[in-house]
Amino acid sequence: MAGRSLAGGAEALPRVSLRRLSTTLRWVAGLTAVGLTLRLVWVFYTDTIPLGGDPGWYYVVAINVAKGHGFVSNAQASLVGVEVGPGEPTAFWPPAYSLVLAGYWKVAGIGIESAKVLNAVLGALTIPFVYLLGRELYGRRVALAGAALFAVFPNAIAWVPVLFPEQLFVLLFVAALWLLVAHPVPTVERWWPLAAFGLLVGAATLTRGQGAVLVPIALTYWLMRAGWRPALLGSAVSLAAAAAIISPWTARNWLELDAFVPIATNSGAALRAGHAPDSIGTTKWTEDEIDGFRMDQSLYRPDWEVKGYREYTNRAIEYAFTHPGHELELTGSKIYHLYRTDSGVMPWLTNLGAYPIRPAALQDALPSLFDASYYGLLFAALAWAPLWLRRSANGLLIASVVAWWTVFHIVFLGEPRYHVPLYPVFAIAAAAGGAALLDRLHGRIIV
Repeated sequence: MAGRSLAGGAEALPRVSLRRLSTTLRWVAGLTAVGLTLRLVWVFYTDTIPLGGDPGWYYVVAINVAKGHGFVSNAQASLVGVEVGPGEPTAFWPPAYSLVLAGYWKVAGIGIESAKVLNAVLGALTIPFVYLLGRELYGRRVALAGAALFAVFPNAIAWVPVLFPEQLFVLLFVAALWLLVAHPVPTVERWWPLAAFGLLVGAATLTRGQGAVLVPIALTYWLMRAGWRPALLGSAVSLAAAAAIISPWTARNWLELDAFVPIATNSGAALRAGHAPDSIGTTKWTEDEIDGFRMDQSLYRPDWEVKGYREYTNRAIEYAFTHPGHELELTGSKIYHLYRTDSGVMPWLTNLGAYPIRPAALQDALPSLFDASYYGLLFAALAWAPLWLRRSANGLLIASVVAWWTVFHIVFLGEPRYHVPLYPVFAIAAAAGGAALLDRLHGRIIV
């Protein structure tokens, strides 16, 4: 009888595990479907179009790539719907989003609506990785709650119709973090997770420069988890893989622009905006000129962007080392502007009011909704930090991500839009804190 009982138990365990796995897959698939539906509804409800600024550049360059003109922009401003190519080589912003968009258009056809649908799909595909990351850090229950929070979070949905690269970047960023913790100890025998992580780092950095923070995040994690020797191995392999995916773009810039531009020339403008006599810690074009041009006067003109990149980088570095008092003041301002609000999406959604959201009452209510949602999530993540922080590599990963993300923007500048990629980690932190609080309350009730 005892033998049968043991045998029956051994057979029951896989069945229980398979049943739980099947249930989890259904939950994750359901959350992904809900997230995709909400994002598509918002995409088709709004009339956002990429006129000017970053979205306009990504859109125009993607059209030129899709039409075979190459990775080029135009010296003059181009409105949506106007023939834009061919133009001059550019590297003003990172290339990955425009390249992905152009490749997608080869199948779906060029159009604003199809581009916004791609953003919705990319945003929804992030949801399973939020679950996977949360499961590695805090277990299945927290992972499902964090994925659910991210799936329905109004602010994550709000940015989808705007043709920024955030949707692609967040997907790559969260996937890289998951891969990091899923294979926590670097070894020579298991080199492929390190290489895969490095490829994601490279792809993320080619999408937004902030992807570079994955390097110190990984180094910190490996040092805590495995020690300095494995950390050095992991860093070497992942950096080599990242270089393999970034270097062709850098070589292209050397050939096309006759300059060493690792990722994008706008990093010089961003540095100078964050380190200048009239800097305020957030986006503000400085008044200094180069050959008669200011930052707000066609900074990404193809015949001028390399010169601006070099000169503004040099001026920013010189100012940072010669004005420590102002730099200290700017540090606080950059942190404030990085995390201060979430209603800044509205001008992008409405194209500065040219394409309002109907009804008017909804448009009037949305800024308060976005701020309330953001502050609620942020407060939950921070206030419950004592419940989710642990003295381990996994328990401190979220804190490390936020810390290194903040340091990056102290080096450059703060802008509320730049905290959008932290939504997933805030959601996981809030879910972990909430779960721990419920467990404690439940324990007190039992006692």
